[in-house]
Amino acid sequence: MNTQLQKMIDFQQLNLTISQLQNRTHEIPESIEELNDTLAESRKKLEAAEALLGEENSRRRELELAVEALREILSKYRSQLMEVKTNKEYQAMLQEISTAEGKISKKEDQVLEGMMVIEEKEQLTEKARREFRQREKEVMRKRSELEEFVSKAQAQIDDLQQEKSQLQAQIPEELIQQYERIATVRNGLALAEAKDQSCQACHVRLRPQLFAEVKTAQEMITCENCNRFLYWAGSPGE
Repeated sequence: MNTQLQKMIDFQQLNLTISQLQNRTHEIPESIEELNDTLAESRKKLEAAEALLGEENSRRRELELAVEALREILSKYRSQLMEVKTNKEYQAMLQEISTAEGKISKKEDQVLEGMMVIEEKEQLTEKARREFRQREKEVMRKRSELEEFVSKAQAQIDDLQQEKSQLQAQIPEELIQQYERIATVRNGLALAEAKDQSCQACHVRLRPQLFAEVKTAQEMITCENCNRFLYWAGSPGE
């Protein structure tokens, strides 16, 4: 194969590898942000569950305080019952006692119902807490992997850039300029393999004579359709 052509192929491969690594590293911040968003969503679910549990506990405490206050009133009524002097006052006091006992019974039923709700909310909160901890652990692991990839990729890019510079110094400037012009308009591909008598980049069939010249690789030949440099990767006898 033509020496300059082989260098151009190697040069393109270096450029493609560098571009792939750079594109991947540029995607990392978005990937990390997505991970953070999933963790934030999980945290919100946990906080919402904790808030509902807190509301139920507050409601239970309010009911318990109300029961305690009613019991004090009931105790007061029972003490006063011994002091009444008329039957009318006695009956009225019995009615107050009965009303207070009814209120206490109702509040106690509400406390029991609330405790059942609290038990359910506690289970939901614990489930949300486990899911959050699991998600947090997973996010931290993936985030660490991504950050480690960026660090290693940057070191690899630096090495490849140095190798590219060394190789570029061995290629004539006019070829580099032509390569850059083609690569700019051809998605980074300035060279394409010729195979099965076709350009493998644009898939246009090559003239037999042109294909034969590409196979000899004696000089730099471009595709008549896409203008990419063509190279033959097969064995000489094929």
